[in-house]
Amino acid sequence: MVKKENYIYKTFENEVKDFLNNCLTKVHHNIVYSTHVIVKLLIEAAKLHDSIKETTDTPDSDSVFKRLEHATLDLIQLAFEQHVRDLFRNTGDFFKRGKIILAFDETYEEYFGKLKDVWIWGYRPKKGSTGCFKFLVVSIVKNNRRYVLGAVPVHIGYNKEKTIMEMVKFAGQFVSIKAILFDRGFYDAKIIEKLEEKDIGYVILVPKNKKTKKYVKQKGNTFEHAMLVKKKYNKYKINLRIKVAKNVYEYDWLLLTNLNYRNTTQLVNLYKRRWNIENIFKITDRIRIRTNSTNIIIKTLLFIISLVIYNLWQWFRQIVQGITLRRFTKIFLELLKKELEKEKPPPKLCSYLG
Repeated sequence: MVKKENYIYKTFENEVKDFLNNCLTKVHHNIVYSTHVIVKLLIEAAKLHDSIKETTDTPDSDSVFKRLEHATLDLIQLAFEQHVRDLFRNTGDFFKRGKIILAFDETYEEYFGKLKDVWIWGYRPKKGSTGCFKFLVVSIVKNNRRYVLGAVPVHIGYNKEKTIMEMVKFAGQFVSIKAILFDRGFYDAKIIEKLEEKDIGYVILVPKNKKTKKYVKQKGNTFEHAMLVKKKYNKYKINLRIKVAKNVYEYDWLLLTNLNYRNTTQLVNLYKRRWNIENIFKITDRIRIRTNSTNIIIKTLLFIISLVIYNLWQWFRQIVQGITLRRFTKIFLELLKKELEKEKPPPKLCSYLG
């Protein structure tokens, strides 16, 4: 079993290295620090939930950032997509058994400062913050297999429905989608129209307002509901369906859906699986690499690295049940250290990466 675990850790090491190499454009062949060294440093920073600067003096943070600045958002996205392909190749045909539930959500990284930028949103996730960076994420929410399939940074004014459908299309290469779960932040007529056009099942939590609260007071649990689609040159209504689940888990639920659930409690139970993606955020928040950089490429790369580590840990949990993320990263680093001892050390007088 130990040999098998070591083999898998070696596979993980190569996965992270390949991800970074795919993110970075080709640089001068005479670089001082190999990708191997950068991987070890980034995982150490993730494990400590600290900044690169505070994690180590060699290589220094300037050298690391100089290397990472060779990335682009397009390269990061393509690298993560390749990571997902590799992940599904290694997990076999498990996800081909039946249809899968996906969930979309947004996660934030707080920003402290006065800089105005298209990537900095006005929402303040933490006390004292002046804004935030926002990432759109899609994941599988199957109870024992929770993998992140896509994650992109989003700027103010981005085309939300187009971005979602592109991510759904990519996820559809690997799984047969039963339904997608969304919170109230995705209650948007343009998004729903696109899902309807593609005949994709969905469940969306409906915000309670004057137009929707009336359904709770009425008899029955299914209501026709019209939403207005606003486009550049025209407006029109689409007819949809709201399900009401009264006093389920001490709450009155309003759920917009195209799924045929007669039992509204079962529909609520399905929707509650969306909270698995929030659990993913709580876990990955503990391994986010801290940085004061406002460069969206650096922000995105460090965020995506936490998702890669998370996905690899999820895969390993299928082999070694009960292993914690902390234990996983610790063993991973021990093996990386042994590999690094075999490498030729960089020149002492050079601290640049070329």
